[in-house]
Amino acid sequence: MEKERNVILSIIIELAVIPLAQLNFGGTIIFYLIGVSIDLFTLENSIVKYGIGLLILFIGIYPKFSEPIEDSVINFVLLGIFFILLSYISRLYSTKVEAQQLYDKLRVSDEKLIEANKELQGYVEYIEELTLLKERNRISRDIHDSVGHTLSTAMIQLSAMEAIAEKENSYMKDMVGNLRAFINESFQDVKRAVRELKPDEYDNYQGILRLQEVCKNFERMSGVVVKVIISKGDWNLSTKQVNHLYRMTQEILSNSLKHGKATMVKVIMNFTEDEFIISFSDNGLGTDKIVESGLGLKSIKERTAEIDGIVDIKSSRGNGFFVKVIVPREMEV
Repeated sequence: MEKERNVILSIIIELAVIPLAQLNFGGTIIFYLIGVSIDLFTLENSIVKYGIGLLILFIGIYPKFSEPIEDSVINFVLLGIFFILLSYISRLYSTKVEAQQLYDKLRVSDEKLIEANKELQGYVEYIEELTLLKERNRISRDIHDSVGHTLSTAMIQLSAMEAIAEKENSYMKDMVGNLRAFINESFQDVKRAVRELKPDEYDNYQGILRLQEVCKNFERMSGVVVKVIISKGDWNLSTKQVNHLYRMTQEILSNSLKHGKATMVKVIMNFTEDEFIISFSDNGLGTDKIVESGLGLKSIKERTAEIDGIVDIKSSRGNGFFVKVIVPREMEV
């Protein structure tokens, strides 16, 4: 807008100077008007453009600058042709600019689509792996609780039967003893199978599964769409870290709805070698001034400090809130 105003001011100055220059230095007026005519067609405001165009045309055919009268007619024709050519060139340029803008939008959209597809593929792979780990953990737990409990109970009863048979000097003693030894061996086989079936990697997900659960509960209770993306990690959060992150997640999601009026929150949990990073971005109202006097933000900062973490909070009006919490990996003693 500022650039357009500068061009208009420049054209007005030129139109004021051109008649004086033509009267003092002579020559054909139309040659003085070529430069200002080209500048005219860089304007976007059609009303201003055609208004100044009529003024240029008037100066070009004014008898005082075009003597004899035939020169006025010639200038009128030449300026008309020149304006038509400039208008055509201007339209071609505008079409080219629009085509370039459309191409840029399509390219950006394509890049975003590729990025979203990669993100979705990674998320699907994570869901598949986590589902598999959950199922293996469930099966191992069920085997331990059902088969393991049954065999353990049978061994206790057989031990009791063996003691009674020994007391009564019964011939059943050896048979019961052999059966108890067989069941004990089977019980040990079941325990080994359960240990092998139970995935060690599942322990690394225990903490973030709690965080994922609070997001799901908030989505069910509030109606706000909470999109959760989790990357794989080879270490687990401590109980203290999970408890603090759990409360912070509740507070941040609540603030997105209560203060930001958000309808969608994107939560990304990412493990690096030495840090766990969780970020929240919503589509709420946002603000240009973040007030940190409230209990919510104070609580988030205090909890982050208690687990030696770092919190970054950003917002702008119309762009929602962005909160990122970085938690260092606790070294095993």
